[in-house]
Amino acid sequence: MNIRRTPTSKGTRSVLTYWYQGIRYRPFLGLNLSADKERDAALKIITAIHQNTAEKLAPKACAPESPTFGSFIPTYLQYLKAKRRDADGRNQHALTLHLVPHFGSKRLADVRMEDGLVYLERRRAEKAAEGTIERECAVLSAVLNLAVECEVLDKNRLRRLPVPQYVKRERVAESWELQKIKQAASQEVWRVVILALQTGMRESKLIDMHEEWLVQRGDGFWLVPSPGRSSNKRVAKAVPLNDLARAALRCDLPRPGGRFFWKWKDANSFKHRWLDTIERAGVEGLHFHDLRHTFATWLIEAGVDYIVIEKLLGHRLPGTGDLYIHDWDSRLRDAVTRLAVLTEQKLREEIGAKKQEKAFQVPLEVPPSYLELIQNRVSIGKMVPRDRIELSTPAFSGL
Repeated sequence: MNIRRTPTSKGTRSVLTYWYQGIRYRPFLGLNLSADKERDAALKIITAIHQNTAEKLAPKACAPESPTFGSFIPTYLQYLKAKRRDADGRNQHALTLHLVPHFGSKRLADVRMEDGLVYLERRRAEKAAEGTIERECAVLSAVLNLAVECEVLDKNRLRRLPVPQYVKRERVAESWELQKIKQAASQEVWRVVILALQTGMRESKLIDMHEEWLVQRGDGFWLVPSPGRSSNKRVAKAVPLNDLARAALRCDLPRPGGRFFWKWKDANSFKHRWLDTIERAGVEGLHFHDLRHTFATWLIEAGVDYIVIEKLLGHRLPGTGDLYIHDWDSRLRDAVTRLAVLTEQKLREEIGAKKQEKAFQVPLEVPPSYLELIQNRVSIGKMVPRDRIELSTPAFSGL
């Protein structure tokens, strides 16, 4: 041990030089220290050096083994239930069907970026929608982040996973598409389609529709559905039924268990029937949820205010509108009445266009030469200049 004293502008500087286990330490003791203070400071530093060295050389306890992805899922579900009591079960669905079968046997510490990339390739090979893959990756990242918070994982190694960015759909059903669907659909499926176009309700709510939801008021029938399964799936508190929607309910038909569409257990079972229907109709890329987009778009076209459309869709109004505005019945009833008129007009226009198209169709048995003759006459007639028209003819005698 050696203490070196160096005079500086601020005073005498004391520096300790100490060797321990082949390592030199040169800590600063202080300024203008007496001999006793230098000795006390040096002893404290030497004691600290010995303690730190002993801790480094002490055998470390074996770290607990990292749990597997599958064994950590109950902890995540318990955390999710405490955080979101209104969870709709989609996270658990993604875990059960896709994430646990792929990552379940791997330990959390062994989940690497390569595993995430393989998962993306597999799901795309299964033709899963980009939005579905994005939601599954969000669940995967949430599980790993919770493992980090619980100190069973050092870090989330899939944080930089190139997750696909879902583009929100803007698809609206065309009139001719609805006509094709009507021709290909059964009576029950078409009833569900009309109710979707006239109420804007989601597929699951339409299939679960119960007779107890039907309420008769002074201005007609209203639908008071059960609350949405989560804050993201909000449902209008009450939706007025216009004539088209009331006719689609077919209250005269039997309703086992009180359900109007009892033939389908849930929305998932109806989905298969919907896919078969649009395939037979020859309509591509139309999801059932697009009918909700069509509902809102047709309301705008019918001249309904934006805030009324938001109320019919069940969305939260901006600001404090939900707290202080309560009397919506007359405006909601007017909106669905306009919608019924517009819907009948659109479907009638499509039918009229088809009839007109058929009226001008030439029979298939007419010889091609006759068709060419008609086309030549029409083209020649169109090419006659205006100044060559004989004004002396009876048609122009009054000019």
